[in-house]
Amino acid sequence: MDLLIALEAEKRPHMQDTLGISTKLLEAGRLPDALDWSRRPDSRENAEPEEGLSPERVSLQATTLDAMGNRSEAQALRWRCFEARLSADILREHLKSLPDFEDIEAEERAHAIALAHANPNVALEPFLDWPRHDLAAQVIETHRETWNGSDWHILPKIAAIMEHEHSVAATILYRALLDDILARARSKAYAHGAKYLAKLTLLSTDADAGHPSTMDDHATYLTGLKQAHARKTAFWTLVGSGTERRPASFNARRPKWVSYDH
Repeated sequence: MDLLIALEAEKRPHMQDTLGISTKLLEAGRLPDALDWSRRPDSRENAEPEEGLSPERVSLQATTLDAMGNRSEAQALRWRCFEARLSADILREHLKSLPDFEDIEAEERAHAIALAHANPNVALEPFLDWPRHDLAAQVIETHRETWNGSDWHILPKIAAIMEHEHSVAATILYRALLDDILARARSKAYAHGAKYLAKLTLLSTDADAGHPSTMDDHATYLTGLKQAHARKTAFWTLVGSGTERRPASFNARRPKWVSYDH
């Protein structure tokens, strides 16, 4: 271990594997040294802001502190990391280390923090990871005008999760995706747009029954869509050719957030 540490220390700071060395020291039972290496600042040029509170680094530090008997310091560090990064993994570690019943109160407090976060995109992630899809839907519906259909690599995955039990949230996301495709005349994405419209049609009964009064029902939305994009015949031809029919996978088992492939 000493030789390995000496070799690592000779590297330039931005090339040092501080967490890797810390992990090996922790496994070897050299706890003070493990903590020291885990606390070394990340000198990489592309290090993120608040890198010191990255979930991976905090998890290692807190585990080391627990092993040293500093449980209260470990828990305070985990909670500070959750407040800064809204990491579901760190929250799980924090709750796991709490006595019975205290974890329920802490979880509710954590959810309140996430719901109040200024960035809806950041607030959404822990509820998808937990998972608490009801609270994820609440974030989507509360910030209805936030979602940008240009995030086509993310939103379809979330909408697919929401559509099974939270039709209003799914409708909001599918509309954002479709609106962006048509507004920017992205002809290569018209096939996707037709599928999104098919999803919206299928969701309309439940969504119309539960949407807020400030949100158009499906018929009104569709009328506006036809008026605004009447000349996009390539899109409407796809819609009319049957792409609006029920997708075969609509009733498929709900995909996992991390593995759903758009």
